[in-house]
Amino acid sequence: MRIFLDVGGHYGETLDVALDPRWAFDRIYCFEPAESCRRILRGFRDTRLDIVPAGLSNRTGKTTLYGTGLLGASVYADKRQLDSHVRSETIALVKASDWLSRNTTPDDEIYLKLNCEGSECDVLEDLLDSGLSKRLKSVYVDFDVRKIPSQAHRQETVERRLRERNHHFVTPDTLSGASGSRAVRKWLTTVSTPRNAGAPAAFRYRLGLHRPPYVWAASVARAALPRSVYEQAARRVGAQARRRARAHGG
Repeated sequence: MRIFLDVGGHYGETLDVALDPRWAFDRIYCFEPAESCRRILRGFRDTRLDIVPAGLSNRTGKTTLYGTGLLGASVYADKRQLDSHVRSETIALVKASDWLSRNTTPDDEIYLKLNCEGSECDVLEDLLDSGLSKRLKSVYVDFDVRKIPSQAHRQETVERRLRERNHHFVTPDTLSGASGSRAVRKWLTTVSTPRNAGAPAAFRYRLGLHRPPYVWAASVARAALPRSVYEQAARRVGAQARRRARAHGG
């Protein structure tokens, strides 16, 4: 099977790329520990998709997620958050090597995307130590440990170990500074041969029918409205959503 692992799902920025039928993924697993993010992720409509309500790590258990729901949420308390309204949440963790051994086989073609605000080194070290990293066809990793004083030293060691094992991996730096969904698309274009998915699947994807209703409506509004009108509406809706979330503890 051709499998995509999206570690750090947030609001589905990477899913929007991975669900493109031209990549022909048979299964797509999205790991997201924050409940506020999962509420949006559950709106994606594709039978190949599983939302895993946990963070991938080097252990199984519970921990605190600092800045839950934010793009920079991390299990490391010394990671600086840009938002002044920072909440924490108790989340579940699952050990990467345990999950991979239970849910994949040596014959699978696995693409791993890691953008998990410091936990990327926990995941990669666990897979390297267990020997299961050899199941990975390619890895896209954003080394957010650089933003965490207590963890920054680990990037060099992990990159060296990946090179010693001849594992294929890319970072935003090796992709000419591309980031976010643009970088993921560029990575997949480089390492995976696009396939003809058929006209119905391609047409459905182009229409955005795989997206949650709110995300779909926002994309339509962005395309149809003048930029100034769209940005004003987006700010108003975003402010209302944040007030509702604070009022309900979300």
